[in-house]
Amino acid sequence: MATTLKQELINKISSTEDEDLLQLLKNDYDYFTGIGKPDVTDELSVEDLEELKNLLNEPFGHETESYEDFKKAIDKWRTK
Repeated sequence: MATTLKQELINKISSTEDEDLLQLLKNDYDYFTGIGKPDVTDELSVEDLEELKNLLNEPFGHETESYEDFKKAIDKWRTK
């Protein structure tokens, strides 16, 4: 009798001892089924979460260089 995909997955999960893999599978299952409503920021450190919030609040393009400034910078590389 042919093994179904479901049974194949059950067999593979049952035979693994890799806790990291099992946690990854659980997280994916929870995410794709909507169980627990996972938040992608849950695993961020306090510092990383604060940095993300600061990045989201920065004005868009404030660190952008003009094309003219870019051309001047790369023209310096091309001179001998």
